[in-house]
Amino acid sequence: MPAETPNRRQSPRSPASGAVQLSFEDPLPITVEAQLQETSQQGFRISHSSRQLVPGLEVLLRRDGATHRARVIWTHILDGRLVSGCLLL
Repeated sequence: MPAETPNRRQSPRSPASGAVQLSFEDPLPITVEAQLQETSQQGFRISHSSRQLVPGLEVLLRRDGATHRARVIWTHILDGRLVSGCLLL
């Protein structure tokens, strides 16, 4: 049985929900619809269906009329859905 990986998170996570939009240029403008999964002081986790959200990509997050810049840190498949972790900039 593999050893547990220590939790390296620096701030607590809070469950979250709701629709968000992420936009970026690749080179044309693209908007991705996503569902918020959790938030922290430094970032957030979303589920979505876009293979274009790759690590290192800078995006604009829109939710409830507010816009924030973020960077995709990781993306993987979880239960058949793409999930990404993002860092607020």
